[in-house]
Amino acid sequence: MYNKVYNEVLNLVAAETEIPAEIITSKCRQAEVVDARQLVAWFCFKRGLYPRTIAELLGISRQAVCQKIQTIGYRRANRSFDYIYKRCEERLR
Repeated sequence: MYNKVYNEVLNLVAAETEIPAEIITSKCRQAEVVDARQLVAWFCFKRGLYPRTIAELLGISRQAVCQKIQTIGYRRANRSFDYIYKRCEERLR
């Protein structure tokens, strides 16, 4: 079940951001990739996955996932980030 939710979210974010899923799950620190990773973490969390599970799937620490979840509101102040956020949110309904 976790993999199904994760794969759905990851593929959707990859399509919306035009960043390949392999890059999103990599250690890349480019701003666009970090933003995409944050969206994956947030939408997985909203769909019921625990931070520990999200961390394992994304290959990052649980603390990093928690930080991404906590700062999503701050990131949404950025118009381009918020635009992608809203598009992903709409498609995940």
